[in-house]
Amino acid sequence: MAEHSTITHETVIAGRLRDAGHLNYGKRGGGTIWQHTTIPRLSAIDRPTLNDEETKRLGVSRLREWSVDGGKAGSLEDAIAALNVPPVFTDEEREVLERVPAEWVELHEFRTRLSEELGRQVGLTIMTLRQKGAVENELRPGPDRRQPWIRRAPDALTQQEAAGG
Repeated sequence: MAEHSTITHETVIAGRLRDAGHLNYGKRGGGTIWQHTTIPRLSAIDRPTLNDEETKRLGVSRLREWSVDGGKAGSLEDAIAALNVPPVFTDEEREVLERVPAEWVELHEFRTRLSEELGRQVGLTIMTLRQKGAVENELRPGPDRRQPWIRRAPDALTQQEAAGG
């Protein structure tokens, strides 16, 4: 992620969205969570409309909801504006981010050790740091199944300083 360059509509469409999960909307069907491949702070959910009235009013049966840093952003234009502002880190996020290594480590072992060290669960904090582009995850083959690994994003500490951390 180029933290100092301005993000534009062209920057967004130059990248792609990757499948990052699925949601169940019950009888209305499922939704897909997408994460931008080059702007990790940007994600979207494609979901079915909530009811027949919404479908009729909007003229579509599926909607795309954009989000930045894990929060709803409204339109793509609103999301682009939000991306041009550094992410805001909470004290808990800063405390965890400072402990995430720059090199890849197995997520479960890291999360368990850090939770014991800090005396609290850190899983949700790690998730919000990922949504803000400060940590990266990837799945790697493991003995029983694919295992998640984690590292601090290369520019995460610079992002934190820019955000006043």
